[in-house]
Amino acid sequence: MPIIGRPRRLGNVMIAAGHNTLGMTLAPATGRLVADHVMERAPFIDARAYSPDRFG
Repeated sequence: MPIIGRPRRLGNVMIAAGHNTLGMTLAPATGRLVADHVMERAPFIDARAYSPDRFG
């Protein structure tokens, strides 16, 4: 499962990684989620499952 978003402890970092072989397929949705985060808009989907903070 991809990691998309800002880590809580590193507010100036944006992560969009871990797409494995689906990078080109998931690129449009990932780009939109990253844009929503950068522009501080509500994400177009519930993106909690992709949060970098889910690891710890």
